[in-house]
Amino acid sequence: MTDKELKLETKCYDASEYGYLYGLNKKIPDDEFEKVKKYMRNFRRKDFIDGIIKVTGRPEGYRCLEKDVGKVEEILGIENTLEKRREKIRTAMEDPIKKANLMDNTYNWINTLFKQGGIRPKQNLSRLAVHATKIYDPQDSFKNGCENGEGSLFIYTPHGMWYIINNCSKNSDLSLNNVESDYGGAIGYRLMYDDTLDTLIRIYCEENLYSGEKLY
Repeated sequence: MTDKELKLETKCYDASEYGYLYGLNKKIPDDEFEKVKKYMRNFRRKDFIDGIIKVTGRPEGYRCLEKDVGKVEEILGIENTLEKRREKIRTAMEDPIKKANLMDNTYNWINTLFKQGGIRPKQNLSRLAVHATKIYDPQDSFKNGCENGEGSLFIYTPHGMWYIINNCSKNSDLSLNNVESDYGGAIGYRLMYDDTLDTLIRIYCEENLYSGEKLY
């Protein structure tokens, strides 16, 4: 089995100050790390404005800001750069057919990851919203459909990433719900933060943040 290709990946999202912080996806020799150490910072909880109550992911460890990603990649000779990955997504999104295929595949991956690997603890939607670092609403589905028991949300919290599927329309099976809400309940899956999952969610939602009525 070959070693995975070296790259920088998102390690966490800080809603208060830093935005996304990046780290290497695997350990490298100390002499190589020394070359990029000046662009990295060994983050601890105390380095964040509110501790880590507004951070999703793994904030502790050597991380770099987005503005320094290119410098670290160049020094380490990383070929699978953040910009190349983003350009690939941008190109696909500009072609209607490629975009439709990408969206379908992304949606399938998200469902598989959350439904096969996620857990379903009991929770309250307003409580999740209060502690959220950000909330995505794909195509404003929840904003426009919540009153009818429809729509979905992706909620980033310090304890993980939630996939919320509104499930309180007239024909819904309410016994499936594990998330309480003012609308009648929803199905919720939680996974720990992961760079790939975060990318999939951002593609599928097209970075569309929830803009409906306050959820708490």
